[in-house]
Amino acid sequence: MHRRDARNTAQSPYLGSQKGKLKWSYKTGGPITGSPVIGADGTVYVGSKDEKLYALGPDGSLKWTFTTEAEIESTPAVGHDGTVYFGSWDGYLYALNPDGSRKWWTSLGAGIPSSPTIAPDGNIYIGSWDTRIYGLDKDGVIWWSLRTLDHTLSTPCVAPDGTVYCCSQDDSLYAIGPDGQGKWRFRTQYIINSSSVLGKDGTIYVTSEDGNLYAVRPDGNMKWMFQTDLDIDSSPALGNDGTLYFGSGERMVYAVSSDGKEKWKYDIGATVISSPTLGKDGTVYVGAADSVFYAIAPDGQSLKWSYKTGGSFDFSSAAIAEDGTIYVGSTDGKLYAFGD
Repeated sequence: MHRRDARNTAQSPYLGSQKGKLKWSYKTGGPITGSPVIGADGTVYVGSKDEKLYALGPDGSLKWTFTTEAEIESTPAVGHDGTVYFGSWDGYLYALNPDGSRKWWTSLGAGIPSSPTIAPDGNIYIGSWDTRIYGLDKDGVIWWSLRTLDHTLSTPCVAPDGTVYCCSQDDSLYAIGPDGQGKWRFRTQYIINSSSVLGKDGTIYVTSEDGNLYAVRPDGNMKWMFQTDLDIDSSPALGNDGTLYFGSGERMVYAVSSDGKEKWKYDIGATVISSPTLGKDGTVYVGAADSVFYAIAPDGQSLKWSYKTGGSFDFSSAAIAEDGTIYVGSTDGKLYAFGD
């Protein structure tokens, strides 16, 4: 899934590429702003603004494409049975069979830049541009929807008790019960384009364009706030020890401890909208507005490697395969595969 799991941790169990050699790149017909995901058989799925979802083999060969009626910025999610779920700006949430044929599609009222999250019970949660957050079953039947006060770009995360957390551009983080009833709403000071992440202890972490990282208790009260100097659109990644990693508009990648203290910051030299992905060893992989993809050492003191692409990195995060290959999309329309 987007950010790898239902908690949105972006933490991989695999050791990512340590040298960053380009294995291959595949050119789509438009910019890639969503993230790639990897199926159980190694197939890589990614959407493009050319209105197509692509399925590529681990060697970069094209398996199939599926065409929608509008741009795709939503990151796919792959179910246990291989079903591929994703949204399109044409207003539909799609479910595809592993061979690329359509299983079902459900209208959510407006364009869908949000990415689907699959809960352990198979239910699907996603936001829509119609100012609603939706809960659906695996057959695409809408169980509930909760109206917000603005659009939703964020990807929901799901707690073990079934509570759904999702942000909206109305400056708010929402907590929604399994029955679709709102539990509480936490207000930041400005728009939220990022996705929240759920800690092991139930703390919810969220960044905002007000320049702050917030830690919110399960009851909706603020635990602490970490302040930066400019806006934050990057979703935080969460390490095993509770460290949070995110990029900022002030051209930094931050590492912040679970009690809200700065551990380190690395000067990228360009705005970081993309959200970091963590390798098994703690390496931080992230793209920036200068069109460069970076691998930052776990201590934040050095750069392991970097690669210059032909376009900037917007919201696309990296995915790490079992063999260490790193897949990431760029606005130059290419999906890149890096290995050793």
